[in-house]
Amino acid sequence: MPLADYLGLLQQLAPAAADGAKVYLAAYRLQCGRTLTMAELRQAVSKEGGDPVLMGLIRATQEQDTTQRAQFIRQIRCTAGGTR
Repeated sequence: MPLADYLGLLQQLAPAAADGAKVYLAAYRLQCGRTLTMAELRQAVSKEGGDPVLMGLIRATQEQDTTQRAQFIRQIRCTAGGTR
């Protein structure tokens, strides 16, 4: 499934989660120099209750808390294949 389709489904099921995921993807791409794959995003959403940074970004985006959102963005860690 393409990433755009996954985000579209997520938007239908949980708009706040989709919005937070889009922020996470954009911040990851800027900080790490690569785009997360759909599989990596799915894992970040679902593994062990979700990546705490992604879950925090979803919450901060939903609450329109720009200070918290910026703090979570700074906590993003690059995985193999990216640089920081």
